[in-house]
Amino acid sequence: MGNVKAAVEAALFVATKPLSLEELSRVLRFPAEEIYAALEEIAAELEREGKPYRLARKSGGYLLELLEEYADLVRPLAPGGDIPEPVLRTLALIAYRGPITQAEVVKIRGQRAYAHIRELIDRGFVRAERKGPTKVLEVTEEFLEYFGLESPEDFRA
Repeated sequence: MGNVKAAVEAALFVATKPLSLEELSRVLRFPAEEIYAALEEIAAELEREGKPYRLARKSGGYLLELLEEYADLVRPLAPGGDIPEPVLRTLALIAYRGPITQAEVVKIRGQRAYAHIRELIDRGFVRAERKGPTKVLEVTEEFLEYFGLESPEDFRA
């Protein structure tokens, strides 16, 4: 079990999205039953040891998740931690729905989105291309690198 447990912990540590039991089994090449047993052991161990993170089940998969009191404490150190939450929400909308028109973003996020978009362009996370009376917005390579993504599809997964 030690080898399986260590492999599962390593996979969860580097994952940027929830990993399904099937995905863990396929990538790590251990039977799903052994992966599941390792996940249960990891969850119990984290709780028993009072770690600042836990094993969570989300979107049909598993991931390591910080407990809220620690998440707030270390948020400035995390990718995007220095970006104000309203600006980050606008960025998430552009990343998830992009390419998207500036008019659509403003309709969804309100008039303050104009300032958010300017800040995101200044940071190099969003590019704007003029299309008639509005602009089409999409994320840049710099955005992908900053958040550790390979393509916008990674964000949408």
